[in-house]
Amino acid sequence: MARPFIAVTKFVGVCSLGLLTGLSFGASFASIKALLTLPSAPAAHRSFTALTNRLTAITTPLTILATLSLITSYTLSPRRFKHPYLLFTAALPLLSAGYAQVVLAPKAARMQRLLTENGERGVNGEELRDGIVEWEEASWGVVGLCGVGFGMGVVGIWGDCA
Repeated sequence: MARPFIAVTKFVGVCSLGLLTGLSFGASFASIKALLTLPSAPAAHRSFTALTNRLTAITTPLTILATLSLITSYTLSPRRFKHPYLLFTAALPLLSAGYAQVVLAPKAARMQRLLTENGERGVNGEELRDGIVEWEEASWGVVGLCGVGFGMGVVGIWGDCA
């Protein structure tokens, strides 16, 4: 009875990690490029703020779901099936969330300070553009960590035949 449950938790964890990777990639690649084409700095700033808020609201539950389901599958596995790849794969979304808090959140907060210091109309377009590009470059770290975790999870599940 436990074996099908373990297989489902592995599958849910890897799928959640795949969604997290794709979402992070889409935000880093396509969405930010689109923001840079907006005609005014206030519109770009509002859009960037909305994007980062929604991205956090979606990635946090996916990170928790991926981590908890992979740790659960490791914990419930019989001793001979306790593969360390489950722990490594579960650790990578947590590392990406920590990276986002330490690296990405201050960059977004710096751009928010631009708005509060200068007001909606006084946002310097060049400063905002530089901040968005800097955030985009830093966000590739999240994509990389999640992508490596997703790759490890896919190879691990394939190796488990689960």
